[in-house]
Amino acid sequence: MTGKSYVSIGAQYGDEGKGKITDILVSEGNIPADIIARFNGANNAGHNVQTAKGNFILHAIPGFFQHRKKLGYIGSGCVVLPEKTRPEISEIERNGYSLEGRLFISAKCTLVQPADVFLDKATGKEVGTTGNGIGPAYARQALRQLGNKLRNIRIGDYLENRREMQEIVRQNLEEICQQYKIPADTEAAVEIFDRETKALGKYVCYDPLFLVSRVEEGKNVLFEGANAVMLDAVTGDVPFVTSSRTIAAGAYSGGDLPPKYHAKTIAVAKALMSRVGNGPFIAELGGERSERYCNEEGGYKYTKEKEAQLYDVAKLLKSDDPFQLGIALRMLSDEYGATTGRPRRIGMLDLVMLRQNCKQNGVDELYLTKVDVMELYSRTRLPGIPVVVAYKYESDGEITEFPPSTVAQSRKVTPVVEYLPHFFWELSYARKAKDLPGEVHEFVSFVEDFVGVPIYGIGVGPKREEFVRLK
Repeated sequence: MTGKSYVSIGAQYGDEGKGKITDILVSEGNIPADIIARFNGANNAGHNVQTAKGNFILHAIPGFFQHRKKLGYIGSGCVVLPEKTRPEISEIERNGYSLEGRLFISAKCTLVQPADVFLDKATGKEVGTTGNGIGPAYARQALRQLGNKLRNIRIGDYLENRREMQEIVRQNLEEICQQYKIPADTEAAVEIFDRETKALGKYVCYDPLFLVSRVEEGKNVLFEGANAVMLDAVTGDVPFVTSSRTIAAGAYSGGDLPPKYHAKTIAVAKALMSRVGNGPFIAELGGERSERYCNEEGGYKYTKEKEAQLYDVAKLLKSDDPFQLGIALRMLSDEYGATTGRPRRIGMLDLVMLRQNCKQNGVDELYLTKVDVMELYSRTRLPGIPVVVAYKYESDGEITEFPPSTVAQSRKVTPVVEYLPHFFWELSYARKAKDLPGEVHEFVSFVEDFVGVPIYGIGVGPKREEFVRLK
């Protein structure tokens, strides 16, 4: 019997809680996955996974290790930063989860070279990157070779010819340091890169049909998307995006499996929207003022600890200023980056964007996290829970019901807001649909009807068990 494949994506700007939801679905058997695979990105993602041995924040490793009989696969659409991937593996194994013989990294994955990391740190601030060299590595992948100089190096090629490849890595780094006048100990950087890449060798898979063979044997695959669809390198708000394909279709080109096995696409969205880094965010509370604030000093000026020192959150929550309200909601809902610790820009639930993303990605099941946070709106001066149902162009007042296609257009529209009835109860106690107040069911029904996709479950708190299945 042939197996099937499933794709899980983030339907907004990231940090939607994909790790929690997919882990629940896998654990409960709703997604019968034998293999959990990554198809894009690298250490620029952050998935929180709760296990019996504590909470893990995963960056490059798929969320499979806590399930003893499951395998993990990192597809060729990913890039690999050895200096961070190897320590991440070691941390997991120190906690008693063996990955040898269970984790497989495609030999065709591009390596993030030291030159990429140095270049990213020197040039990535305007976009708001994580500084891990991901974008330059994907650019190097497309560049391939410049004249007679090799630029892109795949992990399998490096391990097969380390001495020659090590020299190319050194030359690439020296060029970047010279061009951007970056002081660096190139020998030390290349030595660390070589050591960490070599240590990953036991996980490297040279079989391009690794997934195909197992699916033909009856195994099921879950593709776990990194980042989110609004950050797609092509369809997102370029240049304020990540550097890989984050849409559901990218699972098959980056995950090394034909789409003929596809069974279902699952999307995770967050009732309290957020975004890190620069770029348009139409539903943002505080607009461009919030964007500037959250990105001061590369996004590291207003940390969780700093905001706790600066503000009286109860006072902010009662403010008529959307910017101050956004700060309060961030503080009360702990909206700070899992990977970077940066403050996330806070926004209203944008149903126009969510509808588009669900349709473009063929979403079959939608899961909505942080529904419990909507209760905070009842403590504000707003007449209800705000949701975005259209956009209005500031120039002529024209209403549009689809997201703008360009960054310039996105900067020219404002959200049209509708208010849904407040929740006046904390929801973290709820475990079944019957436990939820009528206002929550009304909220869910409104979102389902507007988006056109059924909501199968909601998150009612940060803990793994704080989840309510609706279907």
